[in-house]
Amino acid sequence: MTPDVNVLVAAFRADHTHHQVARTWLSKARGDCAHGRESLALLPMVLTGFVRLVTNSRVFNDPDSVEDAIAFVDTIVQTPGVQLRVCGDEWPLLRNMLLTLRLQGNLVTDAWIASAVQALSEHLVTFDSDFSRLLPKRSLTLLG
Repeated sequence: MTPDVNVLVAAFRADHTHHQVARTWLSKARGDCAHGRESLALLPMVLTGFVRLVTNSRVFNDPDSVEDAIAFVDTIVQTPGVQLRVCGDEWPLLRNMLLTLRLQGNLVTDAWIASAVQALSEHLVTFDSDFSRLLPKRSLTLLG
């Protein structure tokens, strides 16, 4: 399983509409990972997007400190069995997706995440229904 940016933001921010759902999912995923029942993989672009959003005063009236955001990421990364996945093979998939679906703007980042998920044979967990266009149903869990 691979969480999307919005799942991490919701799990981290107590004021987020989906906080409880995301927090519960992340806690269970970490526990399952630590006990070898499930894999939990983190993508560098997702972690970067998480830090970018929660520390941004244009997104949140009361943004978080970079130290708190990094501490949250470190806690997840230090969970036994969690993997920080290195990418690189997603460009051909991304290129094709961008051209075929004529994606632009904010969907470019979603397309990158979807391409990385496919290249790494992972399964994305998100609140963002846009991924329904980008990933086969078997590779996607929509929370909420």
